[in-house]
Order: sequence, then C-alpha cells, then structure tokens
Amino acid sequence: MAGQLVSTIGSGMTRFGLGVWVLAETGDTAAFTTLLFFAVFPIGLGSLFAGPLIDRWNRRTVMIVGNVVASLSTVIIAIFFFTDTLMLWHLYVALFINGIANAFILPTLQSITPLLVPRESLNRASGLNQLVRAMESIVAPGLAGFLVALFGLGAVFIVDFVTFGASIIALVLTAVPQPQPKAEPLSTASFWQDFAFGFQYIRQRPGLVYLLSLFSLTLFLLPGVGYSLVTPLVLSFTTEEVLGLILSSYGVGSIVGGMLMALWSSRFRRMHGILAAMATAGLAAILISLDENPWLIGAGFFLTGISFVFIVGLNRVIWQLKTAPEVQGRIFALQAAIGVGGQSLGILIAGQLASRVFEPLLTGDGALVNSVGALIGSGPGRGMAFIFLLIGLLQLVVVLVSSLMPSLRLLEDKMPDVAFEEMTVPAGQSAT
Repeated sequence: MAGQLVSTIGSGMTRFGLGVWVLAETGDTAAFTTLLFFAVFPIGLGSLFAGPLIDRWNRRTVMIVGNVVASLSTVIIAIFFFTDTLMLWHLYVALFINGIANAFILPTLQSITPLLVPRESLNRASGLNQLVRAMESIVAPGLAGFLVALFGLGAVFIVDFVTFGASIIALVLTAVPQPQPKAEPLSTASFWQDFAFGFQYIRQRPGLVYLLSLFSLTLFLLPGVGYSLVTPLVLSFTTEEVLGLILSSYGVGSIVGGMLMALWSSRFRRMHGILAAMATAGLAAILISLDENPWLIGAGFFLTGISFVFIVGLNRVIWQLKTAPEVQGRIFALQAAIGVGGQSLGILIAGQLASRVFEPLLTGDGALVNSVGALIGSGPGRGMAFIFLLIGLLQLVVVLVSSLMPSLRLLEDKMPDVAFEEMTVPAGQSAT
C-alpha cells in the first residue's frame, strides 16, 4: 500500500499537469473531457482480457510489469514534451496504454488483498486503501500546481518517474501468496474458457449479479453523468481557485470516510452500509444542484467523498469474502470492465445532454425557466445543476428499490464466505 500511495500521487500529478497543459494549449473543454474519457475507458476495456491472465500468472509479477508499462507511457509523453513535439493525440495514445496497464494492476491489487490480510481485517484494509485515493485527490493537484508554477510540466514527469521506482521496489520486497486453483484447472482451460468462467461464476450467484448491477448503475449516474460536469458547472459562476477548493473537499471527505471505514465493525451488515452510502451520495447530488453557492457545493462533494469510500470499499470486501481466491482476478477484472464501462458511457453522454438538452431548457426563455428555474435558478450552468438534481433523485429511487429486495439486502446472510486456504508463497520469496 505504501508503494501504491507514492505511485498514485505521482500519477495524479501527471494527470493534473496534462489537464492544465491541454486547457492552456487548446482552450477546448471537449478536448479536456476526451482526455478524461481516455483516462477511464481503457481500464474497462483492458479488464475484459486481464482477468483470466491475472489468475494464470504470478500476481506480484503482474503488478510489477503493469507498473513498468504504465511508467513507460509517461516516459513517452515526457520525451515528446522535452523535444517540443507533444501533440494532443500523443496524450490519448499514452493514456490508452496507461489504462490497459491499470486494467491489470487494479484487479490484481484487489485480489491479493485477502491473501495478505486476515478476513477480520479486510474492512480496515479496504478503508486504508481508500485513504490512498483520498491522499491522491488532495496532495497531487496542490503539489503538481506548485511544481508546474515553479519549474514547468517537466518537473512533474521527473517526480512521476521517481514514484514509479518506489512502487516497484515496494512490490519486489513484498511476498504475495498464490492461491491453489480449485474452481477450475487454469493450466488446461483456454483463455476464452477462463474468460467465460468469470461470467458463469457470477451468473450462478444471483446476489452478486444484483450487487454488480447496482454498483455499475451508481457509477454510471454519479461519477459518469454527474461528476464529469463538475468543472463546467462550477466555472459557470466562479473561478478556478474556488473550483480547486471544491474538488479538494471531495478528498477531505474521502479521508474522513477512509478513517470511518477502517473502524467499521464486522457486526454490521456491509450491504446496509453500501445502501446508506448510496442514499447519502444521492442526497449530496441534490444538494449540489440547489444553488450557485460554493459552500453548498463543497459540502455536497465532502459528503460524496465519504459516501464513495463506503460504496467502493464495502463492495470490494463483499466480493473478496464471497468469491474464491483463485478466481478473483477474473471476477474483479469483470467487475471493473462493467463498472468502468458504465462510468465511461456516462462521461460520453453527459456533455451532450448538458449542452444540447438541459442548458437550453434553463437559459433565456427556455421551457423550464419558470418551473424548475424557480427552484434551482436559471441561466448558464443551471441545466447542469438540473442534471445533478435528476440523478440524485434517481439514485434515491434505486436505493429504495434495492432495499426492498431481500436477495440483495440480505446478500451476506444468504451467501457463505469462501475459505482462504492452501495458499503458497512462490519460490524465492520470504513468507514474512
């Protein structure tokens, strides 16, 4: 986790610096959102193929190679930048490569956690892992902005290289047990049989199907459609400095959520925590929509940061406990493919919905100026605010329907935990 912390902060700094570069060079919001799409979509695409390979290969080796490939994509961008030949399409290609690498890194990290941590400590481990993401959202933008202002974008690349090196050293020093295959003999199954097995494994467990659908729908609505509109919504009435503070409130909320998550008692049903957090995220989206008030929007994002720590963290622990260790590479990769696919679809349609449908409805003499506009205001940005209001209400409906489904609400009672046993440490690694 220490290695991933420094690596994640370094990668976050690079993403921030590249986003600033794109806006400075092009002044085009569409180019910026396309950059965001290429940072997200390849993870879902690559996850379709990563799962079977993760379960076949040594998981520590997968983490090391994945980090090396991700760092090489940054090296390529740095070379173009230092030679003054960097173009926008170079960034798209590099982010695509980086996303494919992360499609291997992220599911592998999730699948090795229950091999390294006692099951009674998985909640704490998941909460601490969420703290890593929170630290990225707070530390990376501020540190990157400082370095770019003083030394330029090149300094950010140098820091990113150093953090990648620290991450790889930490992985080399970590012993990762390998689960013994029991669910299916991977050595005799073809890649496509392994690929199909992930679908079959989940399909045979209806509770997991419902949980995956609920999680993916939430990613489509909130990080997808909603939060991809944050920057243009806030900049429609205030400055970039205020935007930075509002975005950092999400990171502060994530830190608070991570600490609370680490204290979560195993006596409480995790599904209840997930549903409560999803409802809180829906209420936060409604709060964000109500007024052009930075404090109100910041409070909404603070609550969102807390909520998503529990949504992502508790969801991860359920999958770690309810699926066999030897298939978790495929399971987590499939979950990433579907979840990130939903989020990517939300990102793609959000801009079109805002500019072509909702903004015209609440500006000038738009059809909703005298109705919805009386509640949340009218003018530039209020169409995007209306989108936040709608997805918040829809999220609450989804939570209500899910709460009425015993197969989902009582999933932890209806599905037994799997046994974590017969794990081996590869030759040459210490077991300590």
